[in-house]
Formats: sequence, structure tokens, C-alpha cells
Amino acid sequence: MLRLALGVLRSRPSSFAGLAAALLLAVTVITLFGSLIATAIDGGGGSRLGLIGGAFGEIAMLMALFVVANTLALAVRQQARAMALLRTTGATPQQIKRLVRCQVLLVTLLVSPPAWLIGSWGVRWFLTELVARDIAPAGAAVSWSAGPPLIGTAATLLVGVGATKIAARRTVRGRPSAALAQTTEQGRTGWLRTIAGLLVLGGAVPLVLFTSRQPVDKSVQLALLGTLLLMIAVGLLGPLLARLAMALLGLPFRLSGARHRGEAGGALAADNLRGHAHRLSSAVVPIALLVGLSTTFAAVTATLEQVAPPGAYARSDIWLRGVELAMLAGFGAVATVNTLASLTVARRREYALLTLTGATRRQLMRMLGTEAALTASAGVLLGIAVAAPMSMAFSVAATGSLIPVVPLQTYGPLVLGSVALTVLTILVTGARATSEPALSAVAAP
Repeated sequence: MLRLALGVLRSRPSSFAGLAAALLLAVTVITLFGSLIATAIDGGGGSRLGLIGGAFGEIAMLMALFVVANTLALAVRQQARAMALLRTTGATPQQIKRLVRCQVLLVTLLVSPPAWLIGSWGVRWFLTELVARDIAPAGAAVSWSAGPPLIGTAATLLVGVGATKIAARRTVRGRPSAALAQTTEQGRTGWLRTIAGLLVLGGAVPLVLFTSRQPVDKSVQLALLGTLLLMIAVGLLGPLLARLAMALLGLPFRLSGARHRGEAGGALAADNLRGHAHRLSSAVVPIALLVGLSTTFAAVTATLEQVAPPGAYARSDIWLRGVELAMLAGFGAVATVNTLASLTVARRREYALLTLTGATRRQLMRMLGTEAALTASAGVLLGIAVAAPMSMAFSVAATGSLIPVVPLQTYGPLVLGSVALTVLTILVTGARATSEPALSAVAAP
């Protein structure tokens, strides 16, 4: 099975680029913050260094689980037809799952050495900055150990293998004779997934109330954890929320299409996205993740700056929040680019069929532009909805006011950057996907 997995990786390396980037980030951050903990244990940086490493490592593991599961699901989806053919020729569901696990194993081992180097460099830079800001004692040095890199690889591999159970479930279920028919997108959201999403969403409500009553130093971390919990709920309820968001955001385009039948590209894009809620949710959720986390950090940091006196302990935390935001933004950006690029390329046969029925490339690009704008808008809308409860709860804990401080000079570029990343990824990938001859694209597997 390892040989087969290696053959797939060699023949379709682009299908695993996003997964490789997510696994690389996961091993890197776990190596980095694990090294901080090891340094603290060896007495080289004080107990505060261990707390920082533990807090950051916890968030990194949660983000790694979320992003790796998302990118792995896309990698498996791109192999759906090949796996369906394997099943019709006698492969069992257990063998398909084993194939995916072997792919995760090979990619993890491939990215681990560079991730170890980046993490080792990163921890030295990070500790130098902590010393410069009096967060770590002067003269603190990283205690090198093989433990953190190996733990980083092992933990990431564990996350990836665990995610294969979810990613391969849809591909292996059902009869082998029906496997090829199941390679198309399924439109219904499972009742178990819906119930799980509602339970997670309900569980976030007491956390919001609890955060609003905690001291500032505790409510900071709770605000981030609460935002991640709400992101999990959005991920589970993604198709339903995406359909609702598109019904609202796409209304002006549908009305415009009804008035101007000759220029109905916007209406076509809106109806197309609304009709493929599962595909849309896969694109919207990473954008919501990026915007939601950025919004929460911008609000928390600005509010913290307002209430913390100069030289206070919280002032040091402000700098740490910026580093944490950069780390999480890196995860979010990888998930966003990989998801949007994969979904756009996977629709090349759809573009080819539209071309054969008379659509010009200019019309296709206009449709893609509208879809990009609507997808970005839906992601921003859900991201703000995710960030609002915990940001407001932290504001109540810190200032007593329900309205947090949101600096436009910081928040504006974060949102605009997320939108620009979305639009550019879809347009650039779409331009490449529509450049292929229509007949060749339709005949492609």
C-alpha cells in the first residue's frame, strides 16, 4: 500500500500541495512551542516561558486539527474517481482508508525535516524577542532536544491519521458498484452533523457568559478558545449557513438578472453557489476562519491596549497576541488558498461544458469574479458573526462595555486582505482552468 500511495503522490503532486503546507505548518509550530516548554523545564527561561509554550501549543494543535482535516478532505475528494475505480476492481473500504493513511504518513515524513529546521530557527528568534521585551529572563537560551521535533511529527501524524476517518468516510461507504456514481457532490447535510453543530453552538453560549465574568488575563485566552469553538460549529453547519448567506447576499444579483436577461452572469453565479451549498461551505468556512480569528484578535488587542496601563503585565500580552495572530493567520491563509484553488480547478469540466454551449471566456471570468465576490462576502459575514460574541464578552470583562474597541487601521487591512486573497485565488486559478481546450477538459477524468 505504501508503494501505491507513493505512486499517487508522484503522479499528482499538486493535489497534495495544500495538505503538505498544512502539515508543514503544524509540525513547525509544535516544534517551536514544544522547544519553549523544553527550555522552561530545563530551567533556561523561567516558568512563564512554559506557560507561553503551553498556551500557544494548545491553540496550534486545535488549528492543526481544523486545517489538516479540511485540506485532507479536499485531497481525498480530488481522488474520489480513482478510489471509486479501485473499489469497483475489488479494493475494500479498509484498503482505501489504509491508502489515505499511507499518503498522510508519506507527506508528513516529507515535510518534517524542513519543518524542524524552521521551528528550530523560529524558537530562537521568538526567545530573543521575549528577552528583549522582558518577558523572559536575560541570557535565556534554547535548550536543544530531539524531543520537540519528534513530538511535532508524531502529534501531526496522529491528527492526520485521525482526520482520515472523516475524510475517507464518504468515499468508502456504499456498494462498490455505486462508487462511481457517488463521486459527484451530495447535496444533503447529514442529520448527525446538524445535531452536532447545534450542540457545539449551544455549548458556546455558557462559555460566552463565563468569559464575560472572568479577569482580563483569563478572558483573553477564553475569547480565542470560544472563537475556535464557534468556528467548529460553523464548520459543522457550513452548508446550511452558506445557503442562508447566499440567499441574502445573492438577492440583488438575482433581481438584476430578472431585469436584464441578457446580462445575467451575476444571477447565474448566485444561483450556482446557492445550489451547491456543500461546495460553497468548503470555500466559505476557511475565509470565515481567517476573518473570525483576525476580528477577535483585533478587538481583544485594541481593548487590552485601552485598559492596560503602561508597563503592566497585559502590555506584554499584546505583543504575544500579535505573534499568535500571525500564526493563526498563516493556518487560515493556507486553508483558504488550498480550498479555493482546489474547488475552482475541480470545476474545469463545468467550465468546458459552458463553453461548448456558447459561453465565452470573458463571460466565464465575469461569472467567476461574481462568485469570488459573493464567496468572500459570505465568508466575511460568517467570520464577523463568529467573532462578535466572544469579542463582546471580552469587552464586558475588560471594560464593562458591550462594544469592543475595533481599530479600523488594523481591522480594515485584515478584512480587505482576506477578500483580496479570496478573489485573486479564484480568478488566477479560474483563468488557468478555463484556458484548457473545452473538448479536452470534458474528456478528462
